[in-house]
Amino acid sequence: MKGLRDALVLLVVLILQATVVHRIEIAGVRPDLLVAFVVYFGWMRGPIPGVIGGFTVGLLQDIDAPGPLGLNALAKTVVGFIVAKAGFRVHRSNVGVRFVFFLTAMLVHDLIYFGFYTSGDVGGLARQFVFVALPSALYTTVLVVLLLATVEATSRTLLLRDEG
Repeated sequence: MKGLRDALVLLVVLILQATVVHRIEIAGVRPDLLVAFVVYFGWMRGPIPGVIGGFTVGLLQDIDAPGPLGLNALAKTVVGFIVAKAGFRVHRSNVGVRFVFFLTAMLVHDLIYFGFYTSGDVGGLARQFVFVALPSALYTTVLVVLLLATVEATSRTLLLRDEG
């Protein structure tokens, strides 16, 4: 049942990323719902599903991305693994922890992605990080934390539960 629900959520995220995200752009900054999905998925399902989910989402994104094939897959695979390993004993229900965790994971993803995309050019990486990665990570993190809180308040179920 979890697999079907995860596939359905991924389908919704893919559709939203392709159709709605450009409409909620603020000053050229768009949220990256696909990285947020990988973070959520890895955090809740563990390292192996996190790696598989990150790779799958990244490869799907690479099909339509202007960068080299496999770059999104690499960045999302690494993030899926790191999130699953680092988040195993973290208090997932705490809003502050969620914010820091999502923000850090988004920035790690973008550091990997832009590090390869700029071919190691430190100046190019710094510009991409400051003007693209940081604003997008902040926007995505705020959006995801608010979305999680809203869904949890209406459904009265924690989406990110602590290990018990």
